[in-house]
Amino acid sequence: MSNDPPEFSPLNSARSHEDDKLLNSILPSYHMFQATIRKKMVPEEENFKEDPPTYEMSPLHSNGITPIPSGIQSPQSADSLNAFPFPIQDSDDEETFNQRSADLWEQTVLANVHKLDLLSEKNPASKNLVVKVYITDAVCQKGVKPNIIDVSDYELKQGDFIHGYITIENTSSEPIPFDMVYVVLEGELAVVQANRGPGEPLISPTVFKFLNMLDLFASWSYANIDRLATDNGDPHDWCYGETDPYDNTVLAIDVKRLFQPGVTYKRFFSFRLPDKLLDDNCEIHSLDVHCQPPPTVGNPIPLNITARAKHESPDRKLKDFSLIDTFVSYKVAARVIGRASQYLPRVTKDRYILAADINVPLRVIPYTARPEHKEQWDQSVRAQFQAFVKVVEEKIEQGKRVLRTRDGAINSVMTSPNLSSLSLNQNLTPISSALQPIRSGSDREKLRQLYRVSNSMTEKGTSVKANEAAVYSHLSPYKKRGFTGAAKVLGVLSLSTPKAEYALSYVPPLRYRNPMQSYKTRVRIPLDLTYSCDNATSNQQPPEPKKITCELVVLTARSKKHYIPIELNHDMCFREQVVDDLDSKGQGDEYENLDTIVIKPFNEFYTTIVSLIKKIGFESNEFRVETQLFKDIKSLAMLQTKIINLAVPDITISSSTDKSRGVHESPSSIPWEKTEPAHSQCNIYTKNMELVVDVNSCHMKGAAPPAHGKSAFDNLCLVPDFQQCLMVRFYYFRISVKYGNGLVQSVNVPVTINC
Repeated sequence: MSNDPPEFSPLNSARSHEDDKLLNSILPSYHMFQATIRKKMVPEEENFKEDPPTYEMSPLHSNGITPIPSGIQSPQSADSLNAFPFPIQDSDDEETFNQRSADLWEQTVLANVHKLDLLSEKNPASKNLVVKVYITDAVCQKGVKPNIIDVSDYELKQGDFIHGYITIENTSSEPIPFDMVYVVLEGELAVVQANRGPGEPLISPTVFKFLNMLDLFASWSYANIDRLATDNGDPHDWCYGETDPYDNTVLAIDVKRLFQPGVTYKRFFSFRLPDKLLDDNCEIHSLDVHCQPPPTVGNPIPLNITARAKHESPDRKLKDFSLIDTFVSYKVAARVIGRASQYLPRVTKDRYILAADINVPLRVIPYTARPEHKEQWDQSVRAQFQAFVKVVEEKIEQGKRVLRTRDGAINSVMTSPNLSSLSLNQNLTPISSALQPIRSGSDREKLRQLYRVSNSMTEKGTSVKANEAAVYSHLSPYKKRGFTGAAKVLGVLSLSTPKAEYALSYVPPLRYRNPMQSYKTRVRIPLDLTYSCDNATSNQQPPEPKKITCELVVLTARSKKHYIPIELNHDMCFREQVVDDLDSKGQGDEYENLDTIVIKPFNEFYTTIVSLIKKIGFESNEFRVETQLFKDIKSLAMLQTKIINLAVPDITISSSTDKSRGVHESPSSIPWEKTEPAHSQCNIYTKNMELVVDVNSCHMKGAAPPAHGKSAFDNLCLVPDFQQCLMVRFYYFRISVKYGNGLVQSVNVPVTINC
């Protein structure tokens, strides 16, 4: 194996262009399709000694390779449908062609290979069958020395080629039978369930295969295929005895499906990572964002149930903050599959079994695809979410009407969640609701006025342009404790920043990083502080902020089984406006997030619908919940999240106002400026600044920051944010200002990581 970097790597665009012209696309015949792609899980009786069928070849020259359906949706298997606890009604009784195709695909070996048992290493067939996979820097050709590379040194992107070959050697003195040889490029999202306990059977993983490309040339079939555009072979010639003059390996696998003793077979393969996944990856909900290739994330664990027992405690290589039992991975896999009766004695019921399963993992970090018009996309996501909430509300109301008709009154148990918590509008917390604890009418009206004035000034802050009126803000009463212990409200503090989305560069781990390339790790975030107080106390001075801190929040959410039915955005991760009431503790530790904004209300929806079904009756026709709607509600109700707050100590505070222009060590050194308000009974003070935040200094809380001259990304990896049918990743900054009385105000601002 060559230790030097190859002249033409898989990432070289010029090399890819040459490879694209050399490779020939393959249009499979009906029999090839049936014998490879559509091979069913249940073995059929076949006589391998008979001559193979006639194969007609239709070459097709194009820019792609080996067209193959990639929308494999294992979580929606028949087993998962049988687990549904209630009688349900499909929304459409007519089965479309696509649905029938999906059902057929669900029953194929390719879709369920992770469920096959792996032959024991002690079994003679497994022990004597040596399968190896090699990755090369260019298209493999007969008689040409291949340049083997270590693909683990590369991060691949859309359009990159993966070339190589597999070798299969029978080291025994007897022929080894097989039924299938598959060489595939796979991308999968998997949730590996924990074992129930000692002696308990392992639980099958949930697997969503979003990419499954089969190389028809490398895989076994009854065909002599022209792999290269320069080939001109006879499709009826099975190439008996054809060898590679470079190493004398046999290029044609036995047509009678036997690996002959002492023979080493070689099969060439080529794959190209697609720019976009097929639409049928999200066929149920048709969400475009779910059809983008996701990045490699998490720690891959063997999915084969037999093999998993040997990998109970895998070492984690990269700290990318995925859930410990969930991962997205890509690989080139070579598999030899046969019938259990071919390898095992006394088989009561024949089944397919893996005689060999060898794979080479690939690290894929795709180019980021962003909406062309972000504001319109956000509006569309909000509308989509609200429409879905309305459908669920109507279904619950329908069940309540049935109960009213039966009982003559609304059952007290049937309560739905507070839907105001599901609103994604800008003013999410009414100011009036924050004033309820105040008993005195005059105090309530005075504080209400201060809130309104402060909120008005927040939207017209000096650092916010006229066409950027939308802000993220946090309003809090400023209290001072007296000698008697009672707290007195002196005014209202507002922390705000213009509503904007900030972008950072994806920084690869050291192994893949280009030392000559620069990465954007800094952002500039304008920040406005506003203090409103009654002008009756003219000698009162605004409180000075003691400290400003910044955290980078890493949010990962996943569904174990049911597909996420909607697109998500930062509106569902935090509130745009937060208004504290007088009982606010001011600790700044409890913030609303995806758990409280989406998951908790939908959990209440789910509980309510289940209660309605049980109360009305499973067999009743008066109230039926469609299968897909139930799954969609359950998906959001059962989402699991992992939220990591990374400290970002490298913060620079600056100001551009005339009185305080320059860099400041503390926010208190920037003077308050008095502003003339429209309401003459209030005094308004403002403090405008800009934070320069460098995430190159981020680190886990409680851990030491990176040493001088070192990068945070030497020890951790922030993959680009993404959304898939079962998993999402978001980032956002949380900027907090702390005051002397213990009050902490925070605003969250969206962050995207682009590649």
